[in-house]
Amino acid sequence: MTYYRPMTGYAQEAPAFQAADFLRLIRAREGMILRVAGLTVVAAILIALALPTVYSSSAVVMLDPRKNNVTDPSQVLAQVEGDPASLQNQIQLLSSRGLAEKVIARLKLEDDPEFNPAMARPGLGQLLTDLKAVLNPRNWFDNGGAERPHDRVLDNFAKHVGAGANGLSTAITVTATSRDAAKAARIANEMVNAYIADQIAIKRNAAGTASSWLNQRIRDLSEELQQQQSAIAAYKAVHGLSDSAPGSSLVDQQMAGINAQIVLARSELAEKQAQNDRVQSLMHGGNSADVAQVVASPLIVQLRTQQADLVRQEGELSTQYGPLHPKMKSLLAEKADLDQKIAQEVSRLAGSIASDVSVARAHLNSLEASLKNVVQQQTAQNMSRVQLDALQANANSTRTQYEAFVSRLRQTQDQNAAVMADSRVISAASPPNTPSSPKRSLIVLASVPLGLLLGVMIVLINERFGFVPPAPSSPVPPSPRNTPRPQTARKNEGGIFPSAPLAPALWNGPPIIADIPNPVSLKAGDVMLDQPGSPYAYRMAALVRRLQSQDGAAVVAMTTAASDEGKSAIGISLARAAASMGKKVILLDCDPSQTAQNAMHVAAPGGLYDVLSGLIPLNKVLARDPRSDAFVLTMSRQPPNMATMFGSQQMKKLIRLLRDNCDMVVMDCARAATPETWALARLCDTTLLVSRKNALNTPLMARSVRILNAAKVPPLGLIVTR
Repeated sequence: MTYYRPMTGYAQEAPAFQAADFLRLIRAREGMILRVAGLTVVAAILIALALPTVYSSSAVVMLDPRKNNVTDPSQVLAQVEGDPASLQNQIQLLSSRGLAEKVIARLKLEDDPEFNPAMARPGLGQLLTDLKAVLNPRNWFDNGGAERPHDRVLDNFAKHVGAGANGLSTAITVTATSRDAAKAARIANEMVNAYIADQIAIKRNAAGTASSWLNQRIRDLSEELQQQQSAIAAYKAVHGLSDSAPGSSLVDQQMAGINAQIVLARSELAEKQAQNDRVQSLMHGGNSADVAQVVASPLIVQLRTQQADLVRQEGELSTQYGPLHPKMKSLLAEKADLDQKIAQEVSRLAGSIASDVSVARAHLNSLEASLKNVVQQQTAQNMSRVQLDALQANANSTRTQYEAFVSRLRQTQDQNAAVMADSRVISAASPPNTPSSPKRSLIVLASVPLGLLLGVMIVLINERFGFVPPAPSSPVPPSPRNTPRPQTARKNEGGIFPSAPLAPALWNGPPIIADIPNPVSLKAGDVMLDQPGSPYAYRMAALVRRLQSQDGAAVVAMTTAASDEGKSAIGISLARAAASMGKKVILLDCDPSQTAQNAMHVAAPGGLYDVLSGLIPLNKVLARDPRSDAFVLTMSRQPPNMATMFGSQQMKKLIRLLRDNCDMVVMDCARAATPETWALARLCDTTLLVSRKNALNTPLMARSVRILNAAKVPPLGLIVTR
């Protein structure tokens, strides 16, 4: 199956219906048009007089941004914001059926024939409404429940009221329509009053519900807190946990006291041990008299005094008597006895010091044993305090939550006593002086052009299908269009449309999607930017829109039958036109001659062959068009077999990547008869064949179309240049 018609022959086409034919038809059927217009105006007048007079009255309610700061600013219900979404929410509330039921009940509209169709006298409008309900298939299986009359009143009431935003402000206009002006004003005012009262009621209900929930929650928390406090007290009693002050237990105080005593005991032991070592050292060295305790002893002092007297007497007697004299012997014996007493006293003092050392050591050991017991007790209590801390933390959390709920309850109770609505009425509805509908004068005036248009449509339909015989008309002056010409038989013989003559031979190949004036010069790409208002620029922009919107093309292949048809110029212009429209465009210059690259004066470190070979990344070889935002991917190096490169998987991946990241990809290909062009065209969404107008019916053009058709390329379109 091919995407276009084959080049098998030429078609014959009749001339199109032109403005002169239309004017001639109007003159010929002028009487019919005026009669239809007159009947339309008369029908409009009758309809305008038959329509009931309706009055509209509006009340304006504004979302009040002010807050009630008498109580705590935090409220149970958040205040209505003034953003468009919140404004639409309030409009939906004003249009709700619940609010409508309240207004209907207060104004007793169920007893009003205007709103209750069951109480109204049957009229033309009521008969049409009933007929419409009967013909509606959805009502055929309706059992007619008890609520249906009430629902009909609600539906009818909804047709008479409406609410809408007032510009960019936070004001909402509520409009009510009725056949009675005073009734319309009452309905509008009652709507806004019920809306404000509903806001206050909702806030009061929310505050009451919150207060009830808070009371119940406070009672639960109070009981929970009492249970937790009892559990803490019982746990302390079981584990012997007692604190003399917050954060200070008796065990900790006892440990601190014992530690202080141990420090003193160790200091005292060290001091006495040093004294004992000194005494023992002096005694072993024969210098016991130098011991400080010995020197300080009263007995030693007395004995040393006696010893000094004996030494003095010995000195005195030694000069008078010899050593064997009885007095000398007696003196020496007394002196030896005195020395023995001194030695005994020194030994006793040394033993006393050693005994003090033993006592100090025993005291220290006792304190250390007590400390060890206290440490064990503290360890056990610390293990118990872990659970105690958890119980206390839970109790503290419950107490904090309890206090917060109590504070919130007081705030809620204060707010319930001073509730303010979030809206206020800034303009009450008043009975209108003039009806709002129907616009009888507008209906009559609009019926005039409508009647003329209806008459013209009837005349055209009659001329097309020949329903009514043509009326005689005045002869038309001869003109080039109504001069005698060969006619062919048509269905509406006697009509004013002449039969079409035989048309000259026309193109019957691929569809012509664009007619571009003089793009052969490569400067045509600059015309797109230098003369954006030119016909050439306009047609290129139209071609971009058609490729994207109608054909849905994202990848376009440009080819030609010959080599001088302006293909590269159109490709450059197409890329620049798309870029100027804000699209992301890439131009792939796949023509071995690289005409587009040279015309755009772009340079890149590599080309398509380097990207497909993996030598250079794609972002390194893309070059920006110096005159637009389009990108250009050139072919600086040509592979040995170009058709193999274009048909490779790497080329397919590259095209998929460009299609996903760009709005349009334009590929400037070689002539249509080359294998590389076939490979590229199969990867595209649209193939554009460029040809001069006078070369359409040449054998070369026909051969190019046959080749592309045989290659099964995507939909083929023709661009004609002239």
